[in-house]
Amino acid sequence: MGEPMLFVRTNGCNLRCRWCDSTYTFQGGQETCIDDLLDIVSKAYEKWVCFTGGEPLLQREATAFLKGCTDAGKNVLIETGGSLSIEKCLFSDKTMIDMDIKTPSSGESRSLYRHNLDLLREHDYIKFVIADNEDYDFSKEFLSGLKNHVNSVFQPAWGTDLKWITEKVLQDHLDVRVLPQLHKIIWGEIRGV
Repeated sequence: MGEPMLFVRTNGCNLRCRWCDSTYTFQGGQETCIDDLLDIVSKAYEKWVCFTGGEPLLQREATAFLKGCTDAGKNVLIETGGSLSIEKCLFSDKTMIDMDIKTPSSGESRSLYRHNLDLLREHDYIKFVIADNEDYDFSKEFLSGLKNHVNSVFQPAWGTDLKWITEKVLQDHLDVRVLPQLHKIIWGEIRGV
């Protein structure tokens, strides 16, 4: 968080989270060939590329794009909903997985492809978007049921009190990072940031 990133946002998603902040990606958009995207990536000053969506892993050329980014010397943060296999994304230490574990308020809490949890590496992490007590309790219970330690983030759904979640995490002594959506704090709810 806080490091400049070049965002590559894809269209299409196989999930319909109730609090989704990028529903505009469900349709429309502009098709761009992978060579043009990689040209933009290679010329960008940012060291990081955020590959997001929708669901970026739905793109048939996702792996080729990721390899092109890492070949250009970039680190890539892959933001995925966790319902599709991440296996083809793990070819380099320059790729990092940010995998949502969908909470009850999303309406998609049964969508996780659980084998992904076994594939996560030391620098990858899971994220829980939390809107209410039910989401918090679900997230806490999910973490307690994991066999291995996994880096974890609790992120308040937009409009949810950051202080409330932080105080709950401190009270429960959870080993998680609480992170807001910094871009929304800075620019508000606008498209393109």
